Amino acid sequence: MRRVLAGVIGDGKAGGVDKYLLNYWESVSEDGVQIDFLTNKIDEGLKERLEARGSRLLEIASLRNPVRQYRQVRKILRLGHYDAVYFNISTAIECVGAIVAKREGIEKRMIHSHSGGNNCESSLKRMVYDFLHHVCRLFLYRYATHYYGCSQKAGEWLFPKRIVRSGRFQVVYNAVERARFAYDEEVRQEVRKELAIEGRFVIGNIAAFCYQKNHMFLLDIFAEVLKKREDAILLLAGEGPCFEEVKKKAGELHIDGSALFLGRREDAGRLYQAMDVFLLPSRFEGLPIVGVEAQSAGLPCILSDSITKEAAITKRCKFLSLKAEPSLWADAVIQAQEEGPRGSAQFLKIADHYDLARQREQLKTLV
Repeated sequence: MRRVLAGVIGDGKAGGVDKYLLNYWESVSEDGVQIDFLTNKIDEGLKERLEARGSRLLEIASLRNPVRQYRQVRKILRLGHYDAVYFNISTAIECVGAIVAKREGIEKRMIHSHSGGNNCESSLKRMVYDFLHHVCRLFLYRYATHYYGCSQKAGEWLFPKRIVRSGRFQVVYNAVERARFAYDEEVRQEVRKELAIEGRFVIGNIAAFCYQKNHMFLLDIFAEVLKKREDAILLLAGEGPCFEEVKKKAGELHIDGSALFLGRREDAGRLYQAMDVFLLPSRFEGLPIVGVEAQSAGLPCILSDSITKEAAITKRCKFLSLKAEPSLWADAVIQAQEEGPRGSAQFLKIADHYDLARQREQLKTLV
């Protein structure tokens, strides 16, 4: 049996990296491959789920203690006799695992980029992290044998361009079970009734409340929408460090009566059905899996142009500059809903890359 050490995973419930890693695990773990996962904190539910299929969840220190993390990963590699490592990371600062793996003689060392920026609330900390990222980026690639990214842009964030533009780099899109998100009128009416939003123009966003996702600007956009569509309502699902601050701003803009803060949800597939437009004005992304899910649900999507154009898998996905006025974004949101019935989105050929059923064969090569 081939053994792979992958990570770093969270609780398996939130975030695009977690979703991707579990898709990867489910795609390859039945083909004579055992995948164990590194985590910074054990989630008992995830641990039980993995152990039921012969995989382990192994706790290591966070990057706040890199020396301790180094020693722990080294011990895990020595005891586990792994054939390969697969590190899914968002910044080059997360280089410790790859360094250990090379020094321990692991033959296949895969690094997969999932972001396009540093997600820090503090501008000062973000400046420091950006500096450290660019320093670590100078040598990180030397510790890998295989290079992946959820998009071309994500690859260029983590690796030298000469690698990304060569045959050594491979894009592995954030695929989803597209059929699971397919538009369903019955579910739409059911969720709208549950949330008491029948007959409303529903704008939705599912994302962590953090610097990257840019909720403050999203509220400015929605405030402009309300001026033109009094029946508009905003659905916000997620949690994070900016949650209370965003709620406070909604009150200051006097739009809190038309904004539903749903908190953390595990029924994203149902929530998409209730929406009319999906709005994601992120400051940066590797490739947002929520965008793929929303388009799979037939939703028109308005995204920031800081997001790679690879995220557009239907004709109803549009990009706007974050420098544009909120009123222009509001016009685009309203127009998107008026362009045609909800279930009318047609997939382009590239959409096949985002279908998990088609992607499983590609994932099986990443072992």
